[in-house]
Amino acid sequence: MPVDDPVYEQLDQLALTGDLPLFRGGLAPLTEARVRELSPDAPELPAGVWLRPLERAALRAVVSREAARDYSTAARPRNVAGVLALSCADQEGRPCGNGLGLAAELDSAAGYGAWLSGAVRLRAQTGRDRYATALDLDRAYVDAELGPVAVEAGRDIVVLGPTAHTQLGWGSNAPPLDHVRVSSARPLAIASELRASAVYVVGRLAAPQAYPGDLVSIARGQLDIADRLELGAMQLLQLGGAGAPGFGLGDFVLEHVRRRDPSASASDSSNRRLGFDASLRTAALGGTRFTYQLVFEDLRHEMISAVRYDADHALEVATRWLAIEWQKTGARAYEHVPRTTGFTTAGRIVGAPLGPGAHALAMFGRIVVPGVVITPWVQVARLATDTYAFGDGPIVRTGSGPAELRVRIGVGVRLPVSRCVELDGEIAVEDVERAAFVPGVRRDNVVLRALLVWRPSATLTSSGVM
Repeated sequence: MPVDDPVYEQLDQLALTGDLPLFRGGLAPLTEARVRELSPDAPELPAGVWLRPLERAALRAVVSREAARDYSTAARPRNVAGVLALSCADQEGRPCGNGLGLAAELDSAAGYGAWLSGAVRLRAQTGRDRYATALDLDRAYVDAELGPVAVEAGRDIVVLGPTAHTQLGWGSNAPPLDHVRVSSARPLAIASELRASAVYVVGRLAAPQAYPGDLVSIARGQLDIADRLELGAMQLLQLGGAGAPGFGLGDFVLEHVRRRDPSASASDSSNRRLGFDASLRTAALGGTRFTYQLVFEDLRHEMISAVRYDADHALEVATRWLAIEWQKTGARAYEHVPRTTGFTTAGRIVGAPLGPGAHALAMFGRIVVPGVVITPWVQVARLATDTYAFGDGPIVRTGSGPAELRVRIGVGVRLPVSRCVELDGEIAVEDVERAAFVPGVRRDNVVLRALLVWRPSATLTSSGVM
């Protein structure tokens, strides 16, 4: 099931209140068979061959007046690619930036029973400024569920980490990834109060890359305790590519547990991010979830200063009506030398959209009135220009400069038009002080989005129409 399907929000709301067990295992998307296990009211898939020639059709419009800036600026050069833009955050790699964009998305799916399926999403777009006319194969993948194991191959969105608005490891800011994935199909019971999940991904990162065609390897494991506490650990490894040191199969495997060359020179063997997270679900306020994420850019430093300066943190407290998120990204989050485009794919940071050196507080509301879901939100972010000296010992601050301040306010609306049609809209505004870290420079950005989605319910099977 695509991660932008509203079924995930519905399932998360049920899990938050305790009406569903902990079910994600730190991974999205889920297979359609798994979603149907969690939604008993959903119709069963046919036992034989089935086909949905048009599973989803969407019309998307974006109007943006925005002065985006690169993560790397003259005032604070950084070894990471991409732009910091309100219109780009958490958009799953869709075109973004200043201008007017119109796009149509068409999804098709087919499969055999509940254990084998494939899907394709095509996107045709046109517009002005940052929205070039193009036809893209946005997603194309095949997945299979074989008992306790799920396998997927192709191009698809991957979200790894706890259920939260921001994933520090790999989240919805990244575009679809060409990859092969093996995971547990559902959390596996290993004791009466203990379940385990695991996922392993190998993918190819999209240009621009310092070493074109390099790979990303992602391993994640999670334990669910007493259906209340989730404990996760994840490692992201960026390696290979044209011009980078080569790997045989044995070296590739060993690189996951040690770095062959950590010199940060031309012979450097890989770029690694290591993270841990915990999520606790309680009955307070009708269902409250506390989530904390910690991701290290490097573990060679003295631990206290590494946690203070070189690690990413995110803390979220979420109820059914309100979520509050605090995040702080390290001084060189997602950066690397000699992989000077950093931990990015297609120019998008794979985790927190604010990028390195950010300190932010956000609130997300959820108001439900008959037939309508309203989601107001606000975020205040401070991005720093501080510089540091990194060695094998403590990290030392060596300089500071002006900070950029961003205040963002937005509201989204989801309105069912009919049984098969839904209208989503969002408007967001942003005030930027000391833009690009230049004192006295101010920018005002505005983004307006509208999405009309049609999800027909008919499924063609080998024996006719369901």
